[in-house]
Amino acid sequence: MIKLKDEPMQVIKRLNQHNFKAYLVGGCLRDYLLGITPQDFDIATDAKPEDVMRLFEKTIPTGIKHGTVTVIINNVKIEVTTFRIEKEYQNHRWPTVEFTNSLYEDLKRRDFTINALAYHPDEGLIDYFNGLDDLKNKIVRCVGNPHERFFEDALRILRCIRFATQLNFSVDKKTFEGVVLLKDLLKKISKERINAELSKILSSKNSLYGIKLLYESGVGETVIPEYIKIYSFLHSTEFDLIPSEFKIPAFFACFRDSKKVEDIMRDLRFDKKNITLATKLCNYLNFEYATEYLVKKVYFEEEKMPEGIISTLSILKKDKAMMELFSTLKAQNKLVSKKDVKIKGDDLLKLGLKGKELGNVLQIIYEYILRNPEKNNRDEILKHVNSYFKQSKN
Repeated sequence: MIKLKDEPMQVIKRLNQHNFKAYLVGGCLRDYLLGITPQDFDIATDAKPEDVMRLFEKTIPTGIKHGTVTVIINNVKIEVTTFRIEKEYQNHRWPTVEFTNSLYEDLKRRDFTINALAYHPDEGLIDYFNGLDDLKNKIVRCVGNPHERFFEDALRILRCIRFATQLNFSVDKKTFEGVVLLKDLLKKISKERINAELSKILSSKNSLYGIKLLYESGVGETVIPEYIKIYSFLHSTEFDLIPSEFKIPAFFACFRDSKKVEDIMRDLRFDKKNITLATKLCNYLNFEYATEYLVKKVYFEEEKMPEGIISTLSILKKDKAMMELFSTLKAQNKLVSKKDVKIKGDDLLKLGLKGKELGNVLQIIYEYILRNPEKNNRDEILKHVNSYFKQSKN
């Protein structure tokens, strides 16, 4: 017996009261069975979209062309989709949809057995394709013929790796063979969709496993040129320990070429924030500094999340001493941030410095305080500036 959240239960009951079939399906059911609290709810029904919109007070016609209406109850969104058959896929992604009265036909069109289960409070679990066994055995397996499923919708190739990664499941042998054979179809899929699946793989708690599957299947090289360069760098690291918000930029930083990092991430439609952080990490990786100087430099330059960046670098560089050193330096007050330097550009303007000379002196001050954080007071800084000018004249 699955204890359904009240809102999806209300949807099923209301549809049943009006003589329509309705079942909980998809990822939310899979999550319930795995003991995970679902974030989204999907219901399949023989009711047409217009019936659903008539029966519920608050609805959004989110995908009405494909039979999907979002029902909102107590601010909980429940996607209600009419049983459908998918035919004649265009560009290995977009199907022609035909509504049906058959739950079996609706489940048959789905990607993987673990996503092709249905549940009704009175009828119990409905499992036409042995999805429950695959859940118990931790296997991702296509419904029916893997070649047909991937040929219909090539994005399923990446979704296969994504589900295996997130759930820490193995991939069924025939399904994996289909992934390898048809991986080039991903070139027909939009960069935005590839980005969405790849991001979920890289952000997962089992991300290194996903990175390995991308390598072993050849899918990684299909979607990212020179993927092997990243894998060669990462496979022996403890990448899973990197904080999730740093994993995507850390992954791309391993190209060790900031121009290439930026070009590839732009091509895959990553946002500016991730691209900026990836290029920063790339540059820090390439700097040949002593560990103490690198820790001080990162803390000095990075106003936001310096600890996260240092932690990420320690894993990528396989240098556990970095975090220990960071903690020690912080406890000893030997770290200072650029924003806390006691002299600013405006102070140097008042001293008569301007233009290029002002910029040069400011950089000299920053380097001085970076190396000597205990000297971060106005008198010591001015003394250092005066010393610089004397040496320059000599």
